[in-house]
Order: sequence, then structure tokens, then C-alpha cells
Amino acid sequence: MSEENREELEELIRKMLAGGQIDPDSMAKLAGFAANPALMQNLFSQARSMMEPGDSVNWTLAKEQALSIARKEQKPINSNLEAEAKKAFEIAQLWLAEVTTFSNTAPAKYFSREIWVQDALPLFEKLGNPLATKMSKALGENLSGLLPEEMQGILIPATNFIQNAGATIFASQLGMAVGQLSSKTLSGGEIGIPLIERPGLVIQNVENFLNELETPKSEVLIYLAVRELAISSLYQSNRWLLDQITTQVVEFAAGLKVELTGLQEMVEQLDPNNPDSINQIMEASASFNSRTPEQEMALVRIETLLALIDGFVDAISAEAAKRLPNIASLIELISRKRATDGPAEKTFLILLGLELKPSLRREAKLMWERVGDLGLSIRDSLWSHPDQLPSKDEIQDPSLLISRLEKPTDDFDADLRKLLGE
Repeated sequence: MSEENREELEELIRKMLAGGQIDPDSMAKLAGFAANPALMQNLFSQARSMMEPGDSVNWTLAKEQALSIARKEQKPINSNLEAEAKKAFEIAQLWLAEVTTFSNTAPAKYFSREIWVQDALPLFEKLGNPLATKMSKALGENLSGLLPEEMQGILIPATNFIQNAGATIFASQLGMAVGQLSSKTLSGGEIGIPLIERPGLVIQNVENFLNELETPKSEVLIYLAVRELAISSLYQSNRWLLDQITTQVVEFAAGLKVELTGLQEMVEQLDPNNPDSINQIMEASASFNSRTPEQEMALVRIETLLALIDGFVDAISAEAAKRLPNIASLIELISRKRATDGPAEKTFLILLGLELKPSLRREAKLMWERVGDLGLSIRDSLWSHPDQLPSKDEIQDPSLLISRLEKPTDDFDADLRKLLGE
């Protein structure tokens, strides 16, 4: 940075910290591009709002970023493919009714990338807000306690800015990630959680996916419809499931902490006369998140629940679509897609830093297939309450679960009476 630009930057920072008054034209000149007045004004409106007290994150910027990315290469929905998809969902309804007691009779929705983003963001905000809020509070508390005395006077007017910076960065990054996912996601429930109560497909992405394949397109479309309807029916028939995932994410956020050791070293190197040293600590703040034992346990619970959901959908979709001549190839095809750019994997990596293990999902699929041999109603009844769901040990050793299910009810009643002292 030249000496002239450095002086301009210092002046901009002083104005921002003094009261949020920055000239957008000056910032544009410093950045080296022509200012879009509306865009720059919105940007600084966001910055000013960050200096105001408040516990919630302003997600407007995240939404604008996501929509901008989604619209970039968006095309009109292919009406012929949409008509074919409607027929595929009709077949999927019939076939799924044979293999599960769960159902969702709501008509399917056909997303453009932009509409997918609009429907996805409320869910991402719901899951991401506790993390963003916790991050902002932790960053603000730690920075205020670690700053050297000579820095306190400079940053006092921007206390709220510091506290909200981590949350805003998180929301901004999440918006970009959602925008990027809009070009990869094939269906409304492919991230592992349905965006809305209706099943649906992102038609442009499905069309691109079909164009790359040699497998008969009608079979692929039917299988995609079966999988989407399967996960939508699971959630629709078990309303507690979405709340359970949200609760577990909140539990993870509750234990979020900022590692102070590295932060202390950075603060000690801050130079009050060097604006870049302030920027460095703000940019690096996200790298100091550490997991507590409680968080590790919360992640295990989240991963187990997601594996149970994915494994169930895999199992009943394979059974429902067994009439398709190329069903084995279709299952392998979807598995490969998930391994390379699976939206569910990316979603929880973005939100929690959680890398979903494909091995656990495969084990869950095999478990559900074995339990299905006991009867559809017995298998599906395990979703009636979170306490009924198989544990991670039961996923990896289905005989434990089968033994639990085959235990006579009379034994349970006897154990209960014994516990009550009767």
C-alpha cells in the first residue's frame, strides 16, 4: 500500500470509529474501482448497523450475496423437463407407498436457482444464527479483555462493531456458500433437511446433471423423485425431526469458545499506529474456535442423526425403485455425486466444521434394511420419538437394535414396576 493510500485508509478508519461516517466515493477510490452509489451506500449502511448494539445478525447482506451468485448463470425452467418430473413424482408416490408408512401428498415444487436460495436461507439462518451470535459475543468479550491500554481509547467507539464483526463475517460467508450450493443442489431435501414442506427439484441443475449421463434420463428422474419424496415424507410424518436437529445445533453453539492463547499473541503484536495490525486480528478471529468435550458429543449426536436420516432414505429409495432396470448404477451414481460435491456434506461442513462420514451412512442403510425385515410398521415406529432412534452402537451392530425390538413388552413393564418399587 502506498503512503498516500495508507493515509487515506487511516482517515477512513478514524471516521468509522468516531461515528460511522464514511464517504463511499472515498472508499471506492481507495479500493481502485468506480463506485456504484446504491451498492456502496448499502454496504456502509450495513457497516453502520454493526456499530449499533444488538444480539441478532443482519442477514440482508448474506441474502443479497446468495441471490447474486444464484442469478449469475440462471436459465428459465425447462417446461418439458418439468412435465417429465411431474410424472416421475406420480410414480414415486405409488412406489414409496409400498415400502414405508410415511407419506407426503403435497404437490412437488420446481425451483429455479433463485427460488431455491430464497427458500433455503430461512433454514440456514435458523441453523446459523446461534453460531453467529455466540461467535460475536465470544469475540467481543475476548478482544475487550485482551487489548493493550493504548488501544482501548481507539476502539471504545467501535465496541459494538467488534462484537458484531464475527457474526457478520459468518453470515456473509454463509450467504456466499448458499449461493454456490444453488448451482449444485438437485432437490429441496438434498442438504439433508427439506427447505419447505413440499418435495421439489431444481430443474436447471437436474437438466445439467442429466446431460452429463449415459443412463436413461427417465430412470434417473424417477430415482431422484423417489429420493426427494422419501426424505420429504420422513420429515412431514415426524414433525419433531427438524426441531431435534435445530436443538442439537444450538447445543453445539452453546459450547462455542474462542481460543485465547493465539489471540493473546496477536494482540501483543498490535501496533496502534498500524491499521493493518487491526485488520489482521479481525480476519484471523474465526481460526480460534476450539471444541469442548460437550461440543464433540453434540457433533456425534448430529452426525448420528443425519446418518440415520440418510441411511433410511437410501434404504427405502433403493427398495421403492427396484423396478428400474439400472437401479444399481443409479445408486452408485448418486453416491459418487455426494462424494464429490454433496450439498449435505458441504452444508454441515460450513455450519459446524463437521465432515459427515460416508461409512456411517452406509452402515445406517444396512441397519435399516435389516430392521425392515421385522416389518415396515416396526421399522417406521422407531421415528416416533427421539428416544426410540437407534444409537451409534446399534447402527454399527444392528443385532443390538434387533434384540431391543424383540424384547417382550412384558419385560419392559416388569422393569418399570421394579424401578417404581411396586
